[in-house]
Amino acid sequence: MILDVDTGVDDALAIALALRHPEVQLEAVMTVAGNVSLELTTRNTLRVLDWLGATSVPVYAGAASPLLGIEREASHWHGTDGLGGAQLPASQRASQPDAVAYLIDAVTREPGQFTLVCTAPLTNIALAVQKDPRLVAAVGEVVLMGGAARPPGNVTPVAEFNVYADPEAAAIVFQQPWRLTMVGLDVTNQVLFSPSERDALSANTSREAVLVREVSRHLFDVRGVDTMALHDPLAVGVAIEPDLVTTLQQEVRVETRGELTAGQTVVDLRPNAPPPVLPTRVCTGVDAARFKALFFETLGLPFSSTATRA
Repeated sequence: MILDVDTGVDDALAIALALRHPEVQLEAVMTVAGNVSLELTTRNTLRVLDWLGATSVPVYAGAASPLLGIEREASHWHGTDGLGGAQLPASQRASQPDAVAYLIDAVTREPGQFTLVCTAPLTNIALAVQKDPRLVAAVGEVVLMGGAARPPGNVTPVAEFNVYADPEAAAIVFQQPWRLTMVGLDVTNQVLFSPSERDALSANTSREAVLVREVSRHLFDVRGVDTMALHDPLAVGVAIEPDLVTTLQQEVRVETRGELTAGQTVVDLRPNAPPPVLPTRVCTGVDAARFKALFFETLGLPFSSTATRA
């Protein structure tokens, strides 16, 4: 697995799940500007990996801005540092340059061997496709957290942040003939983590428990939210266990020009929708209890589910 992240809060938990799952070999993590600047997303990624003892996993810094238009960020949600003020030590190592070149080289050298999980704006992936179209046939699978088959979005009435932050890049990614799964906001919002679940970890001193507590402090203790969705970890979960979700095969088109609809992922859900030319595996539902059990058990944390299966 190769991760492409803009490490914020839930990206950090996605990294932890990928690192700890016994069936995943995490080859590298690429960073991109998104939730916060590229400098911060890269720094946060190194901090999370090193905190979890994964100092041998390289981090490749990627795009610092979208393909077109203005930069958009989400520090209001993830905190000014992007990691919710998590008290994790600074990394003593440096990132590597040029995530795009790394991705092309790694994947084309071993075609079919890599699953690419994207939990960020898709700038790096689009740039890699533009630079070397052979990448599309060489990737085993792409799983991305982004978009929404059914609105609402979380930054506009119709747009989810990762797509909205670089809709032109997302349009390129969805227009490729590769094996692609969209784990959208309408599904990830069904997988919720609560303050009481966080508090149940208060006496747990494991690195994983500390990480979960630290990255959720800003949302629960500063913003006072009732729940936080495990958006990005679910994308990793779907890459590991595809049957966690129900899906349909349909084309996804990204709106890049609409004044009110920029960043919308348009999925034709009509019963008589024409057959897709470039089908994407669009997630429509999730077994939330099963995924949360997978997440907590993989991290070695206690979990007692009262979730409703969706």
